[in-house]
Amino acid sequence: MTKINHRTYQEQRQAYDKIRDVIAGEDRLKNAGSQYLPQPEGMTSTQYNRYVQGSSFYAVAERTLRGMVGSVTRNAPILELPDRIASMRDAATFEGHSLDVLLEDTLHEVLSIGRYAMVLDYPTEGAAPGSAPFISTFNAESILDWKEELVGGRQKLTRLRLHEDNDDLDDGVEQHLLLTLEPAYTVRRFHVSRKRNGPEIATTSEVQIGEDIVPTIDGAPLFDIPAVIVSPYNLKADVEKPPFLDLVNVNLAHWRVSADYYWSLYLTSQPTPWVAGSLNEKNMPRQIGSGAFWVLPQGATAGMLEFTGAGIAAQKTALDDLTAQMATLGARMVYDGKGRNETTDTAKLRTRSELSLLHSSVNMVEAAILKLLRLAAEWTQTGTQDQVSLKLHRDFITAQMDPAVLTALIKAWQAGAISHDTLLMNLKKGELMDVNRALDDERDLIEEDENVLPFSTLPEAGNV
Repeated sequence: MTKINHRTYQEQRQAYDKIRDVIAGEDRLKNAGSQYLPQPEGMTSTQYNRYVQGSSFYAVAERTLRGMVGSVTRNAPILELPDRIASMRDAATFEGHSLDVLLEDTLHEVLSIGRYAMVLDYPTEGAAPGSAPFISTFNAESILDWKEELVGGRQKLTRLRLHEDNDDLDDGVEQHLLLTLEPAYTVRRFHVSRKRNGPEIATTSEVQIGEDIVPTIDGAPLFDIPAVIVSPYNLKADVEKPPFLDLVNVNLAHWRVSADYYWSLYLTSQPTPWVAGSLNEKNMPRQIGSGAFWVLPQGATAGMLEFTGAGIAAQKTALDDLTAQMATLGARMVYDGKGRNETTDTAKLRTRSELSLLHSSVNMVEAAILKLLRLAAEWTQTGTQDQVSLKLHRDFITAQMDPAVLTALIKAWQAGAISHDTLLMNLKKGELMDVNRALDDERDLIEEDENVLPFSTLPEAGNV
């Protein structure tokens, strides 16, 4: 039997599933049963169900990911495309999604899972003449096997097996896309039947669907696989540790301590009555509360059991410590400012570390999509690579200008202490004007706006 997965696939798949479950949130984790929240020894099934449902999951990983992606996409990217592939701006993917959606999806996968594949292809059936290429995307779980070799003095991707979604297939049958260099770029599709063989998954059959496809551009075959595999650090096929794995592990630890904490509160927050004396079935109390009346035999005593001790306080401290640990692992949305017992310099280093991952991921996503867009322009023979450009913004932190600073800048410009260009550059940096607009364009808009006072008529700084 032939194994079709890369030797590292199964180990990484467990990490991917864990990250996706945690990002999906509380409901999925609770439905997973004891996989992430083990059942304490001696606890009944009914108690365990109450234990799980009473816990509170702090969705730090999901909030952090959403915040990091949002900090990149809050400003539109700068994009230039030749006319022939301009339609890719609004329909860049196989599903017809825009380039903005592709960017957001890619950032989401690269920042959390650390792996994403994109393949450039041409529409084959039902496409209008002159149609632009499109990009097919594959998440980390769909990247089944790969191989890189030295070809012509440089490292090349020579084999890539990907899982394709196909809802029409029977259970237990998968569709795979195999891209190879033999030595020209060749595409094959297979239907693969699998079965379990102990802990491993073994392939029982592999049947090719259709003939080999050898794509050509202007009649010539290709000698590179038009695909990129993106990680936060490079565009190589090598597997990297998922960036969110450490944060996810601490997020799960926080949830487990939370479950213990709320279970302890449940058991101890309700005082329990006790009675000592000669009680029988007839005079035994049946209810408690303001509407219940107890008649106890002579000599009997009653009281209330209430929790005392530091156990629950220790659990609360553990929760706070884990929350602080999540903050140091990149969840800057958890805390405003530095964590407990953290110096200002340490807080700065932590923020730089987080932004370093974000900056590196943006660089790689930008480089990967730009590579495919330039290849699309080359395929359509509509322009040189220089005519295709993509620039994602790196100003990840909101820099809204303070009104007092704005007033000081205007007074400095009116007094002649700074130039008009310097004023506009500061307004752009402070996000009071479109960050994608050139200064010359802003000046033209000012001159064309009849509601804006000419520079010469503005009051002097001392007269404001």
